[in-house]
Order: sequence, then structure tokens, then C-alpha cells
Amino acid sequence: PRWYEHLENDEANEDEHDITDYERYSPSGWASRLAASVLDLELNNSEGEVQNENDLKKGREMWQSMLPDEDILRASLPVHWGEEIVGSTKCTALELAIDSAYFARATAVFTLTDELKQVLEDNNDQKEDKKEKIATADLERKCHDALDIVQTRACRVERATEDGAQWGPPLRILAPIFDFINHASSRITGQGSANAEFGVENEQMCDMHEAKLVVRALRDIDEGEEVLIDYGDSARPAWRCLTSYGFVPDYDLDADTNDEDPIENVAELWMNGLRFDVDPNSVPYDLVEVAAAQTMLDYSVDEDEFAKEEEEIENGMLTPLVARTIADRATEAAVNLVIETEEGDSEEDVWDKAEFVQAASLANRLRWSQHEVLMKFAKNLRELCNPEPEEED
Repeated sequence: PRWYEHLENDEANEDEHDITDYERYSPSGWASRLAASVLDLELNNSEGEVQNENDLKKGREMWQSMLPDEDILRASLPVHWGEEIVGSTKCTALELAIDSAYFARATAVFTLTDELKQVLEDNNDQKEDKKEKIATADLERKCHDALDIVQTRACRVERATEDGAQWGPPLRILAPIFDFINHASSRITGQGSANAEFGVENEQMCDMHEAKLVVRALRDIDEGEEVLIDYGDSARPAWRCLTSYGFVPDYDLDADTNDEDPIENVAELWMNGLRFDVDPNSVPYDLVEVAAAQTMLDYSVDEDEFAKEEEEIENGMLTPLVARTIADRATEAAVNLVIETEEGDSEEDVWDKAEFVQAASLANRLRWSQHEVLMKFAKNLRELCNPEPEEED
């Protein structure tokens, strides 16, 4: 919108206000400009301005009416969570991501609030009567709400010529109606996998006039089957998807995966004060070294069994004994994730609020997601130790 400082170049100070490549293509720059556009839609609606054809305006109004409740959406994003909810996730990676996102969000809100306040004050000055008082706190909340919409509904689109050659940095697009397409993974096959893709077509190099937003099927889609697209790397692993979009995907750890990039979700595992990201089907080499060292110091290990593997263990190899040590630690960590956390100092009336329930539910889902990864990881390690299939109870 013209009122947003980055898009309104003053001819007298054109050089001063030019957008740098970093500002133009950085995710934070995109998010701020898209949020300003969302705010501008609300400004136009509240002021009764009709700058588009009636059908387009009605379409935008319909899209706005279908957006999630602002309070529930806010409660879905960890950047807004309190320390108690964040701590209950027992996920260090999520805590670090929140810390990073918090300061980036604060900067964006400050800039948007300042610009929005200026345009509202200018509009106020033009009114002869009924001038409205503008509260900064209310404007900050509006800017947060707009950024929440952008964060959870914008998508990253690669740019390519007709022959498929990639050119230029990707676009980040907030496309009404397209943004209601849900996520599924393209790294698995079969039912529940991504069956479509979203992109820009007919774009010429540096020319968007003939460009169109298109959703194309990746495979045959059955009648009544939901159209699903892959949100990309920002939707994996689970903690990053929660940070980015405000939900925890459903993972089928037994689903067939694409051989090229099978890792869909990971969990963090602490051993001897060191943190490792593990997935069900592979073991980090550094974790093997740490576990091997711990095995050599473990006096409870059977001496005869240790003697058989001593040379391999000293060389940091994944022997059955080392695999069992890692599996035991993974199981312990998995159980710890599903143990109820102690209630904090929250006010009693908070527990009945839909916003708190939403945030607490997502925190629980993240813990359960990590629990399932660790249990599958431990199970596979034990099968490595004992290849013989065990009889089920």
C-alpha cells in the first residue's frame, strides 16, 4: 500500500528510500509488506472505499470473513506463548526458534504500527468532526493479527521460465482462497500424501503481466479426496511447522517414503549433556561416539558381552551393545515427554479460556509427536540388536 514507507518513494529522497535487495527478498521484508496489504484491506473496508470492481471486492470480503478467529490464531503461534506453555513442550529447538522469531516480530510490529498510526492520524485530521482517539496498544494488536495471517497463510513460490530453468529469488505470496489448501507431505507416497502443487505459470523473466497462480495435480485425485500441497521445508520437522504455521502435522512413521529425502520428522535426544536430532531410520555418528564412550564407563554392562565388542566400541562403532545403550536412553526420553508437567503459576480462570486450551493442546501434540519418533527410533535400534522377530503379547 502507498502509505507503507517501503513502497512510497519520495522523489526528493529517492535514493534514501530505495529498497535494497536484502529488504526486497528477505522473509521479514516480505512479511511486513504483505501484512501492510492485509491492514490496507481493513482500512479500505472501514472507510467504505471501493477501489476495485464489485465482484473482486466481494471476493476479498468473503475471504476475510472465512479467516480464523484472531484470538485462536494468536494462541496457535508459539511466538505469542507464555513461558509456561513453551516450557511444557520440552523442545529446545522450539524455544530457540521462538527467541529468534520474537525479536524479528517486534521489529516488524514497531515499523507497521508507526506507519499505520501515521496514516490514521492523517485521516483523522481530515475529519471535521468525530475525530477518533488512536490507542497504540490497539494498533500493535492489529499489526500482530495481520502478521499472524501472513505467517500462517503466505507461501513460498519458486520462479521458473517455460523450460523449467529457475531464475531469481522465490516469491512469497498471500493468495486468497489458495491459502485454504491444507498441507501434506510429498516425501511419502499413497493415501494422505501431497497430491497437488502450487505455483506461478506464464511468468516471463522480470515480467509478471501474464503470470497466473495455478494448482496442478501431481497424481490422479479420487472424487471426494482433499486437495493437498506440501508447504515445504518450513513445515518440517514438527517443531518448525508449529512455529511457522501454528499446527503439528499428523505423521505416519510407517508410510512408504521417497528414497531421495525420506526424513520427515525428528526428535531431540540428550545424552551426556549433548543434544542430537534423531529420526526413526538413522543414527547420528556423533551420537554413536558419545554412546560408545558411555558404554565403556558403564559398570553394569556384562563383561563377556563387552569383551566381544570392545575393539569396535573403542573405535566408536554402532555395535549391538552401543545400540542398546542409545535405545534405552531414547526410551527414557520418550517416556519423559508424556509425563504430565507440573502446573505453573497460571491464574485459575486461564485454564477455561479457549486460547489457553488451544496453546496447551498444540504443546501436547508436539510432545506426542516427539515421543512417537523416539519410540520408533528405539524400536529400530533394538531390532538391530536382536534381528530375531519377537512374539507379540
